[in-house]
Amino acid sequence: MKIRLVLVLLALFGGAFVLFKVVPADGAPLTTARIYMNRQIANQATGQQFEVFFTPTTNVSGGAGANEIRIIFPDGDDGEWCRSAGSLTVTDVTNPEGATESATNLPGTQAGTCAQGSGTGSAESNADRFLITSVDNLTGGTKYGFKIVANTAALGTATPAANNIKVEVRTRDNSTQIDASTIALSLVSNDQITVTAVVDATLTVTLDTNTAALGTLSTATVSKAGIVSQVSTSAANGYISLVKYDQTLTSGVNTIGGVSGGTIAAGESEYGAASSDSGNTIGQWSPANCTPGASTSNATTLTTSFQSFASNTVAATNESTTLCFLTSASAVQAPGTYTSTATLVTTALF
Repeated sequence: MKIRLVLVLLALFGGAFVLFKVVPADGAPLTTARIYMNRQIANQATGQQFEVFFTPTTNVSGGAGANEIRIIFPDGDDGEWCRSAGSLTVTDVTNPEGATESATNLPGTQAGTCAQGSGTGSAESNADRFLITSVDNLTGGTKYGFKIVANTAALGTATPAANNIKVEVRTRDNSTQIDASTIALSLVSNDQITVTAVVDATLTVTLDTNTAALGTLSTATVSKAGIVSQVSTSAANGYISLVKYDQTLTSGVNTIGGVSGGTIAAGESEYGAASSDSGNTIGQWSPANCTPGASTSNATTLTTSFQSFASNTVAATNESTTLCFLTSASAVQAPGTYTSTATLVTTALF
């Protein structure tokens, strides 16, 4: 420990003698000394930031703008914490990012310099150091905080990774060191964690029935029967549901043909489908239901090629669409049981 001798003149029994008092040259220790860094990786070449907090034990009273704070790194780390010498930007902080200190702003205009060390030995000039100048008087017992980032300097970290890296924080008035404390930093080879997660691709399709019974056809109304397709998928681009048939409604050699003009009218032999969804090849229903009784209804002719009846452009959850089958018969339509098989396929658009 460095010491300084303080000369004290005492009067004793009418005489005098000189007392030499031994006082630590470093002054009293700072309390709550700590440095928060934005990265803890060794050999960081640029972009390093430091948030510094400390509480002086002793008043620092060099006068307005005449005080200084120094941060001294280990002698063996020359040119690593201060990758290139130059100016620093010093700003007030009351709390570091992500933690609580409840500090007081550092008084004064504050200017910062990053100085590179060279050589070996106990002199400050042998070590990388941050010099914070233009600081007003500091009050003992008050916690102060400030943030250091590069301006024209480049700030980094030492190499290799290590623990217990000793860094000294010092306060000075215009000529004398007042208080100081040594803190420890740690650097690791990699301070970032790669977090991975897998979201399974999903597609769920449910049909509420596999039968669409149109019943006995009437010349007075349009017969209708629907099925409900419910789709859930995690595909970012949504899904598309398609339908085709093997043949039109057929009974032996007799058939009920497709839709003419986009509508089925009662008393005409036509067969088609409509959807509760819009924007598909199979047109949207009108009236907006699949209940028999209307004299005319919108419909699209089914074919042996797939046509869309439901779709979405984003992921969907329990999205239901009714595919409505519609038909009507003329008074001269040949009697019989007519059948047609429709095939439905839904594709998720990942």
